[in-house]
Amino acid sequence: MFRLIKTFALAGIFTLGATSAAAAPTEQSAERFAEEHFKSIVLDHIEGDDPNNYHLTESRAISFGPLHEVMIAEKSCYSSDETCTFVPSDEHVSAVLQDGEAKNVIGTYEQEPGLFAFSTFGYGDELAIALADVSGTLVHSARENAWFDYDGKTLTALTTDAKRFIDGDTITLEMYQKLLVETRSNTQSSAEDALTSGSSDVQTKEPKSYWMLGLALLAGLPLGYILYRKRGKR
Repeated sequence: MFRLIKTFALAGIFTLGATSAAAAPTEQSAERFAEEHFKSIVLDHIEGDDPNNYHLTESRAISFGPLHEVMIAEKSCYSSDETCTFVPSDEHVSAVLQDGEAKNVIGTYEQEPGLFAFSTFGYGDELAIALADVSGTLVHSARENAWFDYDGKTLTALTTDAKRFIDGDTITLEMYQKLLVETRSNTQSSAEDALTSGSSDVQTKEPKSYWMLGLALLAGLPLGYILYRKRGKR
């Protein structure tokens, strides 16, 4: 039974992946993708779904703020013996403005070298508003869903989750690195405790079967957007 699931999952990954790759729009730069596709993606969501789900109304007066490259902590940031630096996450995001007001955030990511595709629509209105004040480097800590404006020395929290993570409005790079090291250490300790306490539970099913099925579902997300667009244009 699980072999059948695994076979189906693999087939789904390659079939859906190939179909969505062929159908989903792509461009050779983040700027080009934003210029050519951001507005149509937002309008598709307004016309084909409940715009309230995206902090929007039915107004078609859509524009966008500056495109920001999203940076993330490099592996060195999780070691107290190394210098913390930030590296590109391959995603670029922009605030979605409706009737001149920041409502949400949309993004594009580098699917493969020199090829950009749609990444997400929905980081929320709090980040959308905060993006207008970003003057340095936009930094994202995905685990905590924390967004920061980094000026080379200090990280300024842009969202409530970021302020909660650093317990304040700003934090120096050195203290931020210390926080990341502590957070990873605590997470690893918790994971080890969970493994120890659950070691007596014998798993009787193949865990990879569920993992492969999950990958098949993820691979279908871009295709789902294409079908969503077609539905909205009937």
